[in-house]
Formats: sequence, C-alpha cells, structure tokens
Amino acid sequence: MSIAEYIKEKQLNRDELAIWFLGQAGFCIKTMSDVVMLIDPYLSNYCQMRFGFKRMIPSILHPDELAPDLMLITHKHADHLDPDSLPFFVRNEKTCFITAPDCREALDREIVPLERRCVLRIGDETERLGIRIRAVYADHGDLAPDAVGYEVHILGNVIYFAGDTSFRPKEITASLSEQPDIMITPINGEYGNMNGNEACKLASRIRAKVLIGCHTGMFIEHGGDPAGFVLTAAKRLNNALAMVMAPGEELLYSRERGICGQSVQDPLSNSRYKLIINQ
Repeated sequence: MSIAEYIKEKQLNRDELAIWFLGQAGFCIKTMSDVVMLIDPYLSNYCQMRFGFKRMIPSILHPDELAPDLMLITHKHADHLDPDSLPFFVRNEKTCFITAPDCREALDREIVPLERRCVLRIGDETERLGIRIRAVYADHGDLAPDAVGYEVHILGNVIYFAGDTSFRPKEITASLSEQPDIMITPINGEYGNMNGNEACKLASRIRAKVLIGCHTGMFIEHGGDPAGFVLTAAKRLNNALAMVMAPGEELLYSRERGICGQSVQDPLSNSRYKLIINQ
C-alpha cells in the first residue's frame, strides 16, 4: 500500500489526528472527519533543476496521488511552494489554498479561482471545514519578508507550524493566541532559520508538549544537526517530547492522551511498522 493510499484509508478515533512527515518542511494532517490538509509539500526535483540543490530524500508522494481539502503555504520559496507540484493540486477543484501574501503571484499564474484561495497576513485568521487557521509571526528576513507561520486549531488541538523563521521568541510568543500542543519547526540553522538549540529554547518558552524538528536532510546546503537537536531537547525540555520524523512516518495525537502511536512506511515493501514510543 502506498503512502497516499494509506492516508486515504486511515480511520481515526474521535479525538485523534494523524500527522505524516513528507520531507523538508512538508506535512500532511488528517482528522477523524476525513479532512486532509497539506502544509508546505515539496514533492518534485525543482530545486535541483533550478538551483542545483540535489534532493537527498526521495519523494514519498506524487502530487496527483492525493487530493487535499486544504493546502497551507508559509511563503513562496520553491521548497515550500513547489512550482512543479502546484499545478496538480490546482486541478483538484476541492482544494482550498491558504497562503502568505507572497504566494499570490504563483496562484495567479496557475489561475486559481478567488473562491479557492485565502491570503493571510500576520494576525489574520480563517476557518475552513471546522479547522481554524491563524497566521503568526515569522522572520525569514529579506529572503521572504512576507513569510508567516501558522497556528492551526483542530478538534481542540493546537499545532504551531513555525515555517521558515529565525529565533524571535518575543515576537513569536506575542503572536500566538494559545499554548500549542505540537510545535513543528526548522532546525537547520541556515538561510535565516532557527537551529536546534534555538528551537528548544522557543519550545520551552511557549510550553509546547511535542516538538518536531524539520527542514533538514533534504539538501546538503541547508545543513542541520538532527542528533544534536534531539540530545539538546532531552537536556532542556523536561516535560516535552522532541523528535525528528522519517519521511512517511505517522504520528497519532490526542490532546487528552498525547501521542497515541507512531509508524513508518517501509519504502521497499510499502508496508508499515510500528515504533516504540518513549515518553
């Protein structure tokens, strides 16, 4: 069973959500009501063809295999707003795009109807399919001055997607409206992003329960130290669980019960195996 088929068929308990890591800063979330949301999926080889950044992690999903209800994009960079994947998602008439202001040109180019798009600036929010999405502070410098993060409210759970941002604890904390259950953050420390140590400091400040590091491993040029991040988190975060997910890894989460399960897709057999949860 492919990862796309698995996501489509996945059945969840009433209070659960499923989170899958797609590589780089890309994630997929599914709710018990079968709403599927993608965040910053990079699924092509565009960055190698355009910039020479070779993909070190094979894509686990082709964009025509999954028809998300919502797609969130934090900024216009090609490893977040993938120019080669976007046309496939646009063809799915049910997909609504929620983006930072600098993504407007790409949506115009693909002729995305106005009713299927929503541009959020920092502090703006929208509610779609029972999911409340709020754009929060991000500082990606001159590389992407309109970049945002997202605070996503699903079934009483709060997920904070930092997007690409440097370490700005005061501004980020002020921008969040609620303590997040899960914080998903870059840890590569290059191109204006937080490193692992800074991510741990921010997670401690906002009291996130689960910290997921990303934006490392895809390109050599982007740097990052996943092992150092996990070790630092073990020392600094007393009441939070920190992890780096494998491509295709699934995390089941409930606000009341915490992490309910983890599993990883075997790329050779297309079967899944469960992981031991260490809490």
